[in-house]
Amino acid sequence: MKVLFTSGGTEEPIDGVRRISNNSTGQTGAVLARYFADRGADVTLLRSERAVSPRSISSGTDKIPVTELTYTSYADLRDTLRNQLADQDWDAVVHLAAVSDYTVNGVSVDGTSFPPGGPGKIGTGREVILKLKPTAKILDSLRGWSHNESVIIVGFKLTDGADDTHAEAQVNALFARGNVDYVVHNNLQDINAQRHSATIWGKEGVLNKTETKDDMAEGLFTLLAGETT
Repeated sequence: MKVLFTSGGTEEPIDGVRRISNNSTGQTGAVLARYFADRGADVTLLRSERAVSPRSISSGTDKIPVTELTYTSYADLRDTLRNQLADQDWDAVVHLAAVSDYTVNGVSVDGTSFPPGGPGKIGTGREVILKLKPTAKILDSLRGWSHNESVIIVGFKLTDGADDTHAEAQVNALFARGNVDYVVHNNLQDINAQRHSATIWGKEGVLNKTETKDDMAEGLFTLLAGETT
């Protein structure tokens, strides 16, 4: 089974040192990638530069059978995914990366415009105006980019304080777009150092409920291994 994972969060440049990002650590993606690889899957993890590496997760073995690639911005992630999917036959893509809904389109400092990523570091006390533009949903493009038309797409949906009804509506909205085979729903309040509750959904409804990252990894591995063997 050949699986491509994404993890971490995109970073959109403002000036030479500042970026718009999010609080994703990539820990879950690292756990999943390591779990799959330790059980014989051919795994590549595309993670943000600051995200957790599977090499930091001990499993009692010295060898780390995970290929790692890194990205920084939305454009980096999009282009690398497109190239990987076009060049290789992946059985599944597990897309955990927290992708920015906006990228910086322009920066104005005291009325003077600069391109994103410049000019060096903006000084203290300046008036800064950012112009943002929306990004396209990468999840919706994965199947179209894939050389393997039957690739299995697993999307993740994070909500913040959603009740069961709202969470189900969010999950169903992903399925309605017609670009995912499975969705893993997480609620921010259910994630901490010891616990990571999640619900794995198929198109017909809930398939599994898990309480830890390892449980989630086991559930997804069993599901995808059954689909690809």
